[in-house]
Amino acid sequence: MTVAEARAIALRRLTGPEVPAPVRSGTPALDADLILSHRLGMARSSLMAHPETELPDGESFFSDIDRRAAGLPVAYIVGSREFWGLPFTVTPAVLIPKNDTETLVETALARLAELGKDSPLILDVCTGSGCVAVSVARELGNARLGATDISREALAVAETNRDRLLGDDRLRFLSGDLRSSLPSPADFGFEGANWDLIVSNPPYVPSAVVPTLLSDGRSEPALALDGGKDGLDLVKALAKGALPVLAEGGILLVETGEYNARSAAGFLGASGYGNVAVHPDLAGTDRVVEGRKPHG
Repeated sequence: MTVAEARAIALRRLTGPEVPAPVRSGTPALDADLILSHRLGMARSSLMAHPETELPDGESFFSDIDRRAAGLPVAYIVGSREFWGLPFTVTPAVLIPKNDTETLVETALARLAELGKDSPLILDVCTGSGCVAVSVARELGNARLGATDISREALAVAETNRDRLLGDDRLRFLSGDLRSSLPSPADFGFEGANWDLIVSNPPYVPSAVVPTLLSDGRSEPALALDGGKDGLDLVKALAKGALPVLAEGGILLVETGEYNARSAAGFLGASGYGNVAVHPDLAGTDRVVEGRKPHG
């Protein structure tokens, strides 16, 4: 069977009436091509240029297509997703990195530049795949970063990404629940009393919305999505827990998204943070909430 023949069959399977609407009306042609590229180890451009290429294992390819037709994201099928220009390993133990979250990285880098520290101390809470921490570390060669997650399975994925994409121990990991307390730099073996910057993409989806999000078969971990009744349970815990371990003038950046960014900003202000601001993503949607620990 040729690539062209396999692709035509795959498109029919991905656009049938029984296929979930987000898959059927999404990018079925691109999905098929990405899975083909993964199976053949070829760039998509090469597939398009050589449609006569033989597909040696059609059974495995169509098994992957059927999983996509059931709603499983392509990133879980091929085991990777690009973020900040880097190929991150992903599994169903972690959320798939989203382009919108690059706003968190961009804002973190901008604030660190303003702080002007030679070797800043950075904590990433709810690190998941490690995409934010690894991306920041790649941009700042002298930064020291700690990262935490409640899921040991997620931490294993993050460690894989650190080893593949960073290759040093400037980024270190600990398992922990942010609702109890946040670790200090010393807990990771770093010198320094407090963090210059804390970043987080915590669960922030209202509980009632989570089943709807997952109803298309995407299989992302509910633990990494569910932020409680109003989506702010973990955001509030994070804001309270960050103050004792932030340096004076240190910055907290939290992705809260379209559900509750303005409410989260109000909570940060009421909790004692100054310079509270909300940053939109490229689509103009409220995405990242910022607060600074006052001096004195």
